[in-house]
Amino acid sequence: ARPAEAAPGDTRLFLRAIDGEGAGFEYAMFLSASRRRLLCLFQPGPYLEGHPGLTHGGAIAAILDSALGTCALAVAGKVVTANLSIDYLAPVPLGTVLLVEAQAERQEGRKVFLCGQVRGADGDTVHAKAT
Repeated sequence: ARPAEAAPGDTRLFLRAIDGEGAGFEYAMFLSASRRRLLCLFQPGPYLEGHPGLTHGGAIAAILDSALGTCALAVAGKVVTANLSIDYLAPVPLGTVLLVEAQAERQEGRKVFLCGQVRGADGDTVHAKAT
């Protein structure tokens, strides 16, 4: 069976697919294209639970992929993720306010290499690192 085609304007950004304020991905991204950097404030809602009380690792991967991808888009134009490597360093309790950072490091032809991390809002705890 073929997947149904979405009508123009009938799609939804993946991170905004959960209805209900505060239930899923609550975030705001701040991009500096000239500095090749993006900062994102992120607060995972209760629908992103993995282990009881903790944010699912897939939700952390999704916000990292979106932050890195948005940064890459600003640096290089149309892009898709070819490889995403994440080191999970500390669990993220649901409702925690986080700072997600993305930085474009270099370009080699069509490839854009980025790094990113997820920190607690206080800046002390690193929850995940990604390339």
